[in-house]
Amino acid sequence: MTKQSEQATPMPFLALLLACAVPGAGHVYLRRPVRGIIIFVTIGAMFWSGMAMGGVLTVDSVHERWWFVAEMLTGVHGLIGWHGQRAVYERLRTVQGDSLDEKMVREGVALVTPADTAARAYAGVAGLLNLMCIFDALMLSVMGVCGEPAAKTDTPNKKPKAPSP
Repeated sequence: MTKQSEQATPMPFLALLLACAVPGAGHVYLRRPVRGIIIFVTIGAMFWSGMAMGGVLTVDSVHERWWFVAEMLTGVHGLIGWHGQRAVYERLRTVQGDSLDEKMVREGVALVTPADTAARAYAGVAGLLNLMCIFDALMLSVMGVCGEPAAKTDTPNKKPKAPSP
């Protein structure tokens, strides 16, 4: 029995779901753990850098719909950021008095230019990069590719001997 026939064919839909939910998980499923970890760390670092610049209000589903869609492509990272944003809004709504904007300024959670633009760009671009990784995991699974590619062995280049006369 060959090694390839012993391996199960990957399920494209499962690879797609895993890659959407957690960046890099689709590649781990396809037995490419190093790539999966690199994707998870890179996408996460870029998303959370944006969140560090702009705070949890960076993930705004009301005013910045297209950036929000891009941010949600980061999977679990985007969901955590969105949950944090919703928690801040709920906390501010329970405070009596001023308008929501005035409460945000008083609490120090209002996004201001240019930090909001850079923050949304970082978080949104992280999602768009993950979209490419999702597509890669899907295409690899459709092609039935599992595991890391075989390493090329270094063999010295030998000149072929000229035929004897």
